[in-house]
Amino acid sequence: MRRHATQPILAMDMRIVYTVYRYKEAWPSVSVVLHGLASRYRTQDISVVLWFIFVFMTPELGFRYVWNVVGNFLAVVALQYVLQAKRPIDYDSRLYLPECTDPDTMGFPSLDSHMAVVIVGPTYFVSSVSPVTCAIFTACVVLIGWTRVWIGMRFPSQVVASWATGIVGVIIGNLCHYTLVAYELPAYYNRVCLLLLVASAAFCLATWVERAECRVVGVPRAEFTRVLSRILHGDGSNGAPETDPSPPTTSTKRDSFYFLMKSMHARRTPSTYKAMHTSE
Repeated sequence: MRRHATQPILAMDMRIVYTVYRYKEAWPSVSVVLHGLASRYRTQDISVVLWFIFVFMTPELGFRYVWNVVGNFLAVVALQYVLQAKRPIDYDSRLYLPECTDPDTMGFPSLDSHMAVVIVGPTYFVSSVSPVTCAIFTACVVLIGWTRVWIGMRFPSQVVASWATGIVGVIIGNLCHYTLVAYELPAYYNRVCLLLLVASAAFCLATWVERAECRVVGVPRAEFTRVLSRILHGDGSNGAPETDPSPPTTSTKRDSFYFLMKSMHARRTPSTYKAMHTSE
C-alpha cells in the first residue's frame, strides 16, 4: 500500500529529473557551473558555506544554536541510515557522476538541505542580520538544494521534504532547550559537553579515515596514515611518497642502533683507559 501511494510522487520526480538531464545537454555552460559547485569531497562542495555561516552566527546565537545544529546533524544522519531512501542515481545509473556524488549519503532526508534550514533559519530572527544578508543566506539554501537535483543526487520531493524536516528539527531543538533550562544546569555544563563533543568528533573522524577513504578532507587513507605515522614516530623526512617502505625503515633502525652503540662506546672508553693505567 505504501509503495502504491508513493508511485505518483516517484513518477513526477523522475519526469523532473529527466527534464533536467535534457537541459544539461542544451545548456552546457550552466551544467559546468553547477557541477563545479558539487563534489564528493565536502571541503570542495558548496555545502561548506553552511558551516561558515554556522561559525559566523554562533557568537550571536550562543550555545542553544550550537546544540540545535549538532542535535539535528546527528538525528538526520541516523534517520538517513534507518530509512535507506533511494536517490535518482539508484534508479538510473546514467545519472551517476562519480566526481559529484557523495557515496556516504542516502536519499531522504537530504543532509545538506535539512542542515541548511537548521543553520540559516534562526538567523532570520536576529536583529543584527540585515535583510540583504538574509536574502544571500536564502539563495544559498535554494542553490544547495538545486545542485542536488541537477546532478541527480536527490529528487525534488526529497529536497522540499528535507526543508520541512529542517523546520521541524529547529522547533524540536528549541523545545528541548527550554525543557533543559527548567532544570537550571550549572554554567560549565555547556563547555564540558562541547569538549566531549569535539573529542568524540575527532575520534570518529580518525576511525573513519582509518577504515576507508576520507571524503571530508579529501585525503586518501594511505596518504593520511603515512603522514600520521611519520608524525608519531618523529621521522624528519620531507613527506615524499615512497615506493617501498621496508628499506627506509630498516635503514633508520640500523642508523639509530649504530649511533647508540657509538655513544656508549665513547662513554666507556675513558674509564677503560683509566682502569688499565691504574693496573700498570
